[in-house]
Amino acid sequence: MNDWRKTDSLTRIVIVLNLVILISPGPAVSDVDQDFGVWGAVQGQGSFAPNDPTLKNWQWWMEGQGRFSNDADRLGQSIIRPGIGYKLSATVSIWLGYGWILTRPLGGVETDEHRIWQQLNWKDSFSWGGLFSRTRMEQRFLSNGDDTGWRFRQFSKYTHPLYADHLYLSLWDEVFVNINSTDFGAESGFGQNRAFVGLGVNLDSAKHFRFELGYMNQFIANENRPDGMNHILSTNLFIRY
Repeated sequence: MNDWRKTDSLTRIVIVLNLVILISPGPAVSDVDQDFGVWGAVQGQGSFAPNDPTLKNWQWWMEGQGRFSNDADRLGQSIIRPGIGYKLSATVSIWLGYGWILTRPLGGVETDEHRIWQQLNWKDSFSWGGLFSRTRMEQRFLSNGDDTGWRFRQFSKYTHPLYADHLYLSLWDEVFVNINSTDFGAESGFGQNRAFVGLGVNLDSAKHFRFELGYMNQFIANENRPDGMNHILSTNLFIRY
């Protein structure tokens, strides 16, 4: 576990930038459409080393999500997201992956979305807690349009141990920015923000399995209609090998 005084300058810069994102106030909320939902996710990540020791730096990623909206009474979105990564160091890795998203809006048009995504991860632990940063770029292809949508996402997370090595506090925030406007409805500029506060528990001593439960606030900026705010019960199972 690192001590702040022994941390190099680049790592300090990354830490400060992520803390600014975590504590920055969200967009002003006035007239918004609000909804309650339940999101469930299972995310797996591991190394290819058990199959071939020479592949110890190569990583796999598999994620599945189900998102229930409209007061959590219907499945509004399903996500499958595989990927492959490479560890550049003990704290930094790069990733490339694919995502398939089925969206079924109430009273709207069902869409199939295919994404290609690139990602830079940074993670480290300190005497006062853990920090994780995920910088992602996506190329989006939707069934109701011909354009390619480019989107930038910055995810920053802080965890703090609460009870021995089992229970911890989890705080994170993710900002979405559309790089371009598209014929399927994306508008360039700020798209949405997600902020989460909850508790996590390590389910085994080796920390292969973790579960997090908490509240997520999702603010969505819309161009020609009221902005949206979703109050979400978020459940996440993390599997790490």
